[in-house]
Amino acid sequence: MWSSAGRENGFDPAGGRGYNPGTMAATNQSLENLGKSRGWLITGGILSVLVGLLAMTFPLLFSIVIAQLLGAFALVSGVISLGMALFGKHVAHRVFSGLSGLVRIVAGIFLLVEAGMGVTVIALILSVFLTVEGVFFIANGLQMWGHRGAGWIVVNGVAALVLGLMIFYHWPGDSGQILGLLYGINSLFSGASLLALGLSAPKPAA
Repeated sequence: MWSSAGRENGFDPAGGRGYNPGTMAATNQSLENLGKSRGWLITGGILSVLVGLLAMTFPLLFSIVIAQLLGAFALVSGVISLGMALFGKHVAHRVFSGLSGLVRIVAGIFLLVEAGMGVTVIALILSVFLTVEGVFFIANGLQMWGHRGAGWIVVNGVAALVLGLMIFYHWPGDSGQILGLLYGINSLFSGASLLALGLSAPKPAA
């Protein structure tokens, strides 16, 4: 009969092979943390799926909305950065902050006024973003391989990578339609992966 010493030394008598207690503890802790976020994962997944379906139904509208939102964000962040550079107490990097603020203000106004041309520029940026995001999700999913939701994360990464390359291939001709459409597809896959991860996570202890 195997004693507890054998298990403490890294040998599992049931399976007949070594195991790493530290790795098992880390895995259990990761699953416990995932369980605590179960509700947020499911809610985020549902919202992402709904946004994806709306974007696929009204691609041109979502393309313009994306440009307008990015323009508003750039304008507000630029004004804040410029204000901090002019009136902030810290003088370090003041010139850089001021120039950065001016660039964001100009970019924000451009996106708000010239939404059509802004969509073309954003389509190129989104292409790069989806490509990088796809590589990141694929690597993250492979690291989590063994968990039931890991496969969906890899699928999401592959979809993001393919969509990013498709936007670049059709750029700039179909940017107005394809930006909102492919954003919707990516949002749909992201929501599905979040749902799969949330539903497969253990329920938190009461």
